[in-house]
Amino acid sequence: MRGWTRLYRTSVGLGLRGFARSDHRRQAAVRILVPLDPSRYLELPWALEVLAARPGERVLDLASPKLLAVDLARRGIEVTSVDEFEREVEIWRWLTDGEPRLRFEVADGRALPFQDASFDHAYSISVLEHIAEDGDEQALRELARVVRPGGRVAFTVPYAASYREDWRDRPEFVDHGDVGGRYFFQRWYDDARLDRLVGAAPALELVSREVVRMQPNWNEAYVRAFPWLVVLGPIFGLLGREVSGPGGDVARLVLTKR
Repeated sequence: MRGWTRLYRTSVGLGLRGFARSDHRRQAAVRILVPLDPSRYLELPWALEVLAARPGERVLDLASPKLLAVDLARRGIEVTSVDEFEREVEIWRWLTDGEPRLRFEVADGRALPFQDASFDHAYSISVLEHIAEDGDEQALRELARVVRPGGRVAFTVPYAASYREDWRDRPEFVDHGDVGGRYFFQRWYDDARLDRLVGAAPALELVSREVVRMQPNWNEAYVRAFPWLVVLGPIFGLLGREVSGPGGDVARLVLTKR
């Protein structure tokens, strides 16, 4: 979980800068009050480490929490962050106005508007699980297509002992239509579904795959009590530790382009 303090400071700094302006103050306040959700301690510092991107390299972010894209750009990496949710792109363009080496674009991860091998590396943090039907497989193939041979692709998804799906009464992000009045929200992957996902992108070779959790794991309590526990955000990083193996709820995978 190394590196979370820098990400935390980056989020607060963006919020403070944005709050001093007259518009979008609510979004600026969110960056100050909720710099990192609990699961992000397991995901963002890890992605930063395994990508190992060097200054000047080109990195694609597929709809991840945008804080990581900001941090990468500030390390001298050319980052393009795409998201199908137009409002999210608008907010982050505003929050990061003037940041060099950082672009936010509206795009569908299932059909990326980039040429083959346009990027050195790519990542997607807690995104693929939200793409209905076989869209997660399409998106992973697209990430493989736009990354150069030898480049890395890192992603995380929720993990459970048995596969399951969450459906909602209304669309949480982009409305892709309902099924019987219900809207797909996300899937929880088990080992078999992870095998299927990785197998759907033959251009990628698996480097590492692990299942992790925070110990103690306060994520469920945090979600139930939100926003009352937002002040405990730093405590997750200071007192929690990363544990791998059975009982984990986040799967982390690194692959390379053949």
